[in-house]
Amino acid sequence: MSILGSRFALLLALVAADAAAVQSVVLPAWVCAHPDAIYVGGFESGQIAVPHNPSNGSGGAFPGSQSRVLHISGLGSGTQTYYLYLPSDYTPAHSWPLILALHGVAPYPGTSYAMDVRDTWAQVAATGHFIVAAPVADQVIDVNGQSGVSWLMPPTFGPNDYTLFAAVRADLEGAYNIERTRLYGWGFSSGGHVMHALGLDKYSSVFNASTMAAYSVSAGALAGEACKGLSDTECSQLLASLPRKIPVDIHIGTSDTYIYPYAQSDHARFLSQGWVDSQTIFYTAFSANNGDHNYYPTDLQQAWGNLCPQAVTP
Repeated sequence: MSILGSRFALLLALVAADAAAVQSVVLPAWVCAHPDAIYVGGFESGQIAVPHNPSNGSGGAFPGSQSRVLHISGLGSGTQTYYLYLPSDYTPAHSWPLILALHGVAPYPGTSYAMDVRDTWAQVAATGHFIVAAPVADQVIDVNGQSGVSWLMPPTFGPNDYTLFAAVRADLEGAYNIERTRLYGWGFSSGGHVMHALGLDKYSSVFNASTMAAYSVSAGALAGEACKGLSDTECSQLLASLPRKIPVDIHIGTSDTYIYPYAQSDHARFLSQGWVDSQTIFYTAFSANNGDHNYYPTDLQQAWGNLCPQAVTP
């Protein structure tokens, strides 16, 4: 068996191991519609049960824009900074949804790109009542003759950015009260490629189809990471092997001539494997002046509208 074949077989085995472990939950409308829903009690009676699995962490600085430093031996310099936003009404007395937000390829060191992602998502999180975490990619690459950064992915030997994501989650759960049934993900461009991979493979033990309630990509493609090197049949088999139809939100500009055809194909592939439009797959192709390779606050607001009602059983 080839190295690629072995990798694909491992992916299927890892994903299949969780085949009956979790279930999707569509939350009652008040969770997202009520401006103070996170503080409201008693709504569960006679309605859909709202799953809860709080981390009960405390001690982290809040509210507003924050940064935290991690020390991960063997990954880059060993010191990683990630950027946070906590809404003005955050309190550790309640558990809060979390979105992991991944930037695209960026000039070295990528700090400003992670901060831009955090700050743009903060506009949505301020009224959506959730926490945003934006790490910085670690792999130094060449971008048009200049140093840049992108995400270092498995099956790379040794620490990679999946190690970073795990450390971010562990740090957040200790410092803040995170609602583990409502972990979400979003990525732009190469960050979108990575987010597809997090949702579909099992190289990450902390962000995957069994732990994330849902995820969103802007200008990301399955072929970028999740199905890179796989045949069409193998890519479809990977989707079919998941423990659940994890809800997926796709945003793509129609003038993004490189990614747009991939996004169209990805939408069709999800549908062919049992995802349902406006229930488990949300596809938005935007045009006019903003139909390019980019993301905008309106995209993130729409994405959150699709992500927010989704939860996963503990």
